Amino acid sequence: MNDLNDNLPRPTVRCARILVAFWLAGWFLKGEFFRLYLFQTIVGYPFVMDFFPEFFRSAQVAQCFYLLPLFVLTVFIRPYRTYFFLAAVIMTVSSFVLLLHQDTHNDATFLTSFWVGLWLIWFSTQMHRDDDDFFVHARSLALCVVGLNFLGGFVGKLTPEFWNGKALADIFMEQNYGVIGSRIRAAFSEHDLRTYFQWISKAVVVGEGMLALSPILPYRLVVWVGIPFMAGISLFTTWRIFSVLFCLIGLLIAVGRLKK
Repeated sequence: MNDLNDNLPRPTVRCARILVAFWLAGWFLKGEFFRLYLFQTIVGYPFVMDFFPEFFRSAQVAQCFYLLPLFVLTVFIRPYRTYFFLAAVIMTVSSFVLLLHQDTHNDATFLTSFWVGLWLIWFSTQMHRDDDDFFVHARSLALCVVGLNFLGGFVGKLTPEFWNGKALADIFMEQNYGVIGSRIRAAFSEHDLRTYFQWISKAVVVGEGMLALSPILPYRLVVWVGIPFMAGISLFTTWRIFSVLFCLIGLLIAVGRLKK
């Protein structure tokens, strides 16, 4: 990264920009919520948990690192390798801080964003390459990121309440206010929906289990099954789940565009 004006291969620039765009879309998807939460709620009604160091209790810290990723938009202005590297560092550090902050640590958005940011740090240091080994490594590491993130979700769903459909049905009945969700609830009785969710929930568990195995599965299989699966989850939970999933979807799409 010793030359600001490196002539980077177009496929690597395209890949990085696609990923950054999806990452930012997920990060700011709940922008209205975080605007009220970070700049009004935790300021007007501060809640202190002594477990967290003072730095990770500060409302100003949370506000700063939530807005800091706006600077990564520079990668869409000039395709400089230094810009991509700095963007990746900003994305990763911002995710890491909010992942450890008392007011944001329970939002999975910052967990998936962190791992995807780490992948981009590695990628930004290799953007000058266009050899076959680079493509293989990029895809393999991307599949590891997807697998790692879904492994936790898969293990967490190995409970009787989720396997029998009760937990997912409760989420769907109480939290989904989208147009599709409303129409589904209007078309079926609650009893029928809970019966269907006995199978839907099992499919979700199996699907997350498959994505947890991404590192040992063919890339195309993960893409063609994983992306529709991740998009479909929103039908049974809430559209806000895309704040967690957009960066993973973007990672798979971006790496798929990484061709000579």
